[in-house]
Amino acid sequence: MLAVYDLTGRGPLKRSEMPAAEHAAGWIDLLSPTADEDREAESYVGVAIPTREEAQEIETSSRFYIEDEALFLNITVLVGLAEGQPQLTPLSFVINDQRIATVRYADSAAFRQFLHHAGRPMSGCASATGVLLHINEAIIDRAADTVEKIGAEMDGINSEIFQRREKGGRMLVARERRLQEAIERIAYQDDLVSKCRESLISMERMLQFLSAREMDWHDIERDRNRLKLMTRDIRSLVDQLSFLSSKTSFLLDATLGLISLDQNDVSRILTIAATIMLPPTLIGTIYGMNFGSMPELEWDLGYPLAIGAMILAGLVPYLILKRRGWF
Repeated sequence: MLAVYDLTGRGPLKRSEMPAAEHAAGWIDLLSPTADEDREAESYVGVAIPTREEAQEIETSSRFYIEDEALFLNITVLVGLAEGQPQLTPLSFVINDQRIATVRYADSAAFRQFLHHAGRPMSGCASATGVLLHINEAIIDRAADTVEKIGAEMDGINSEIFQRREKGGRMLVARERRLQEAIERIAYQDDLVSKCRESLISMERMLQFLSAREMDWHDIERDRNRLKLMTRDIRSLVDQLSFLSSKTSFLLDATLGLISLDQNDVSRILTIAATIMLPPTLIGTIYGMNFGSMPELEWDLGYPLAIGAMILAGLVPYLILKRRGWF
């Protein structure tokens, strides 16, 4: 899909047709473009549009560069949070004179937020660099919201994991099931932390690249201050994500440890039961042997004495284990 905007003092104004090649300032937004849409954008911007494969290059020199006096910036953004399927997707900026093209392969809330705010008076989106900065500010704002949600979710998982452990067989089974579900939630949050951090780091590298070069800023002092502010915001978010990453590791280890403790409780209960039942079983086994010369067979009280001995043999280890606090 291809959308064309004029850059005016009132922000981006959508056009119904492609502007002429001599049109001064404009923005072309490409969403999963076709080959024909790529050619249309290239004819207007005046340079080749990076392909998806080129935008996903790992090397910094392949992501941020100047070619034919045009600026090429390729970053990674996080999308799919509302659908519960977070994924990283490339986002490219191509700036040539006062013309800018954005190439993306998934719709995102950050772009919708940008378009909502860009039309306000004094928005600063009257130039290509203004569009570039505003889009990145919207992405950072969405990333901050994501980091806050991750933190809140991790706090909720923490409370569920370390809530008071109830005793009892049914409670043990329910708790183990709850802990297994917590592991899945922790794994999802850890993956989200990793993707969000990767996206922010790619943006930080882009801002460092921009700060080191002379640009045709709309308001050079104001825009450079915005670059510094965005860089500080990204660094603070990356620091918070590093903390959340260590927290997910701790919660995962703690959850696995609690599951192990519950399994040990089951083994301990079975061991106690076997210990208590072993002496009565031994007595019953002895008197269950079919030997004709066993003297106790002729006793009138042989049977009740055997039953009493079995009860006593089970009661003694029970009382000893109870006194030592095994259960």
